Amino acid sequence: MTARITTPARRERLRTALPLALLALPAWGLLALGNTGLALSPLCSPGRIWSLPSPESLGFFFTYVPPGTLALGWALMVAAMMLPTLLPVLGHVRARTFADLRPVAECLVLAGYFGVWMAAGVGLIGLALGLRLLSGVPLWPLALGLALLWQASPAKQRALNRCHRRPVLAGFAPRLWRDALWLGARSGGACLTSCAPLMLLGLMLPGGHFAVMLALSLWIWAERLEPPRPPGWRFCWPRRALRLLRHRLAQPHRRHPETAGATV
Repeated sequence: MTARITTPARRERLRTALPLALLALPAWGLLALGNTGLALSPLCSPGRIWSLPSPESLGFFFTYVPPGTLALGWALMVAAMMLPTLLPVLGHVRARTFADLRPVAECLVLAGYFGVWMAAGVGLIGLALGLRLLSGVPLWPLALGLALLWQASPAKQRALNRCHRRPVLAGFAPRLWRDALWLGARSGGACLTSCAPLMLLGLMLPGGHFAVMLALSLWIWAERLEPPRPPGWRFCWPRRALRLLRHRLAQPHRRHPETAGATV
């Protein structure tokens, strides 16, 4: 029988990925329940937001769905869709901090990251609701066109390049706490700049929100695997993720090089 050898690098990746999975997977579960009307996320319930014909019904909507519930729904969306993108950032923190300082540093990174996205949710949800009230026709085709234009723009590539930057962290507290919080906020800002048009598109669609969120999260994860590139007008497909997927599908039973020759 073949025994898989777990290397120190793999153990570190698992230690980083496990807390993110413990946060992201329950968020996906609650969003899936919300799609059937059983859970907490009105952002994923088709027709609740986009059936508002007038400002009067908007007031009724906020009576039925208070802002706190909207904030909770947005937090679930961010946790489900964006937390996997923090894996390299938290790996950077783990590799450059002492073991007894890592838990606080990682929590501060998460706090800075979520702080940026929660603040952005006010603007994005407000923009989506405002556009719906100001127009009597569906605007999601316009949002789709703007998202595609953004994906091909030099500004998009600059934002993706910023997502790959890893600043130097101080070795000891309290400077480490400041650096970790700033790293989270900086990563959140770069991620927000890169993904905001895609998130707005998800909010503008009249239905199918859960499937769209899942597709967008996979796309966001895949494009983060690409290395930094010079900015320019081009639509960049996530070729590295496609090659990885094709390789895995072509050789589902391939033995890992690290385990070659290891048997029990």
